[in-house]
Amino acid sequence: VASQAQTAKTLDIYVIDVEGGNATLFVSPSGESLLMDTGNVPPGAVRDAGRIMAAIKDAKLQQIDHLIITHWHGDHFGGLTELASQIPIREFIDHGPNVQPGAVADEFLQKSYPRLIANSKHTVAKPGDRIRMGGVDVLVVTSAGEMIKTPLATAGRPNSYCAAFKPGENNAEDPQSVGIYITFGKFHAVHLGDVTKNKEFELMCPNNRLGTVDVLL
Repeated sequence: VASQAQTAKTLDIYVIDVEGGNATLFVSPSGESLLMDTGNVPPGAVRDAGRIMAAIKDAKLQQIDHLIITHWHGDHFGGLTELASQIPIREFIDHGPNVQPGAVADEFLQKSYPRLIANSKHTVAKPGDRIRMGGVDVLVVTSAGEMIKTPLATAGRPNSYCAAFKPGENNAEDPQSVGIYITFGKFHAVHLGDVTKNKEFELMCPNNRLGTVDVLL
């Protein structure tokens, strides 16, 4: 990591195939890392943790500095126990309590998650929070059903797409997702987890609070 920090000049983004869920790894030029989600619950957990570890090894990382679990669905937190047995995780970030009761998530949060976070930093994300990682600025824009209220510096214009919007149906946990806005120089990217289109409407209408981005994950 030290040698990489002296030579790397790019923000590297690994979009890892966890077959239906999410796992996205961001690595700053300084070698600091942010992982969003960990793939599926067993039996997919071993497979997905293995694919995440392959990306981690490719990035020459010795630890995960920041881990965001966007929300408490099994295809997003499911590989965490398996992954945490293979690499240190310095900070765990989530939106807070599960709001969609279910046996798998509730058992994980009662029995496994407290043990996993016991010796690390644990942060409950709020819109407006920042994660700074070696020249990359990560802004939390959604969490626990809330979102940033003030448009970003380059945003805030009226959104012409709002007039044709038709609401969809929500489950309980997807709208709770931790979503982030990433800035690296003139590059901007957004990853909103499983935030639903109803919540996207609240974020982007009547005025676009995020502006134009280069990459939407």
